[in-house]
Amino acid sequence: MWQELARILAVLITQYQKLKQLNEEKHGILVLVKMQELEKLVRQEEDVIKVINQTEKQRQELLARMAAGGVRVTPDMRMDSVWSQCPERQQRETLYKLHKMLGKLVAEVQEASANNEILISSALDAINFRLNQLGGSMVEPAYGSRGQEQVSHVKNFDLEV
Repeated sequence: MWQELARILAVLITQYQKLKQLNEEKHGILVLVKMQELEKLVRQEEDVIKVINQTEKQRQELLARMAAGGVRVTPDMRMDSVWSQCPERQQRETLYKLHKMLGKLVAEVQEASANNEILISSALDAINFRLNQLGGSMVEPAYGSRGQEQVSHVKNFDLEV
């Protein structure tokens, strides 16, 4: 069962490496605002995330089987608590290395995702600004009665024919 756990961790590492690569590609695409390429990339990310979720489910099922077999683990137990119970020294070291590698990758993916969220937010702000500019909308310097921004619309076109 410990070898199966190592295999599952290796699959997770591979998938997180793919996700990290996609996040790096997404960063460049967001900077250049290439929306069609972004859509393709998001679909690829969804596929990778689906595999990660399935693999994580396999990990939890394996831990449940291990617990049923007498190992003191639970499906939601932290991995450092799990691998420390491995009876064989070599397998325990392998699991430790895989766990550290996976932890590092997850942190890198989270950091890249946070950076991309900032780019997405900035791009949306720029789009909203441009749309308001084109539509003649303007946010007033004072708040409305409900604490919301007051938006006024300037009539740019005379639609009466």
